Amino acid sequence: MSGIAWVNGRMVKEDECCLCIRERGFLYGDGLFETVRVYGGKPFAWERHLARLAAGCERLGMPCPGQLIADGTREVLGTLGPADGSLRVTVTRGEAPRGLLAPPGTKPTVVITAGEGEPYPQEAYERGFRAVTVSFPRNQLSPLVRLKSLNYLENLLGKQEAVAAGADEGIFLNLKGEVAEGTISNVFLVLGDRLIATPPPESGLLPGITREWVITLAVKLGYSVCEQPVLPQDFLRAQEAFLTNSLLEVMPLVDMDGTPVGTGSPGPVARALRDAYRKIVVNSFDRHESGPVAL
Repeated sequence: MSGIAWVNGRMVKEDECCLCIRERGFLYGDGLFETVRVYGGKPFAWERHLARLAAGCERLGMPCPGQLIADGTREVLGTLGPADGSLRVTVTRGEAPRGLLAPPGTKPTVVITAGEGEPYPQEAYERGFRAVTVSFPRNQLSPLVRLKSLNYLENLLGKQEAVAAGADEGIFLNLKGEVAEGTISNVFLVLGDRLIATPPPESGLLPGITREWVITLAVKLGYSVCEQPVLPQDFLRAQEAFLTNSLLEVMPLVDMDGTPVGTGSPGPVARALRDAYRKIVVNSFDRHESGPVAL
């Protein structure tokens, strides 16, 4: 599928003008989004993504148009068919008169798009990602840190820096100099004897849904897992590192700021967890479950 989107109840072409100039998502970034991996035409961990979206809407003080999202998702996935790909749900506060605050009763806007294909080629997992430290900090005190909001310029600037440096990802440090998250990912390190550490949410990160899955899977596979502050120098002593998000799944991180992480090649823990993650995907659809299932 290419060039098709669903906007407020109807399918439209990608280049069709279909949003008002008073749309608050455009004017103020006043909205949220979720990106969901689709396997065989089915969105994975759908209920968890919806729950996070609903919680974000509540935090912003705007209604979550659940039925509209359900209707649009059904129609878009029907167009996608039994393919692998990705789905994006965008919800904004909607159209409103000029002014910082929208009047009560403003109707949310819902935009849903989907695309076919594997988001990242197999060669990327065989090579692993390279990352650099972003030059400006992530403010762990900001309420936006815990929202999947449309205010994404910090992430965009961080990603620009990474690409300009020849890297695949940029890693944010918080105001205390601790590792927070990547521009599109959560960060894990393998430290010591079968220990996997990830920064806690208090370090300034959005706890990803794939991050949650990986923590569950790692414990099931016998690894000890902890949330603890991570410092940049911890990459120097890590046996390996990896990144997670819904599209990446589990991506090895082999180089940080020009220095190899571990052996400088994808490690066995990242491979084991990605294999387990894929198995969970199959099992969850077979059992019609959205939460962690037994390996």
